[in-house]
Amino acid sequence: MFFQIAPEVKEIEYQDMKKEAVNVGIITLADLKAMYREIEVSEATIAACESTSRNIQNTISVYDEYSFGIIHVIDSHDVTSRPDKVAFYIKKNLFLVVDIYDADRSTLSALTSMINRTKQNSMTLERLIYGFFSRLICEDNIAVEEMERTISHLEKKVLTKRIHNFNDEMLRIRKDLLIMRNYYEQILNIGEDLMENENDLFDEENLRYFKMLTDRVERLADNTQMLRDYISQVREAYQAQLDYNLNNIMKIFTVVTTIFMPLTLIVGWYGMNFTHMPELTWKYGYVMVILISIVVVLFCIFWFKKKKLF
Repeated sequence: MFFQIAPEVKEIEYQDMKKEAVNVGIITLADLKAMYREIEVSEATIAACESTSRNIQNTISVYDEYSFGIIHVIDSHDVTSRPDKVAFYIKKNLFLVVDIYDADRSTLSALTSMINRTKQNSMTLERLIYGFFSRLICEDNIAVEEMERTISHLEKKVLTKRIHNFNDEMLRIRKDLLIMRNYYEQILNIGEDLMENENDLFDEENLRYFKMLTDRVERLADNTQMLRDYISQVREAYQAQLDYNLNNIMKIFTVVTTIFMPLTLIVGWYGMNFTHMPELTWKYGYVMVILISIVVVLFCIFWFKKKKLF
């Protein structure tokens, strides 16, 4: 499908596009392969669209008459799901979006939604591109806030010692934040490449739209980095809590060992079985050893309590 934006939105055929108007196309990969000669784009770009490599192309390929790029769009509320893969071509009067993988058509609906929300008589190619990328990240602030609340809740669990599956949850959050940061880096690189305007597709006065885009994405990237630092602090707090608990356990073992050391000395003393040990034949020797052991234990407990060792 191809649309002419100004002065009103109407569906047209590719050959009916007017150079003085702003046009947008939304086609599938099969459509692109069928009409790439008519659109006058390189076969190499089609090969890039068909590639199954997991390496994300996060820059724009600049040709004389057009620019080409691929973006992997994540769902900010479920970043581990398979990202949408969308290619785009930018010509002097055309912004062409190619649906490579978009199961729920959420990415392409962002483009149509943006077109319907914009005044057609003031639409420019730069504003169209800016609007498309802006719609891709329009809900990411909410996702970042939700992630911050999740980390804050995890921190509260650490401080209240209600820790359960901490490592699993922390690793999941760190993975999500890494995916989000890589996503924003991808859009930042694209925005910076658009600002360079190597093939003079854009009006200089309208490059400010791409600056607005990169500024917005930089704030999201900074917030994501802040959350990565935050989760690291929570992990350090968790480790400190573990160390504190371990120290308490070791302190208890040390106190118990210290209490029973005198008793061990008494047992060893009377276990020597020398011939001339009057306590061995004394009528109250056994009772006296019991009393001495009890006194030693009580004295040690009193002493440790006084020193606040437990």
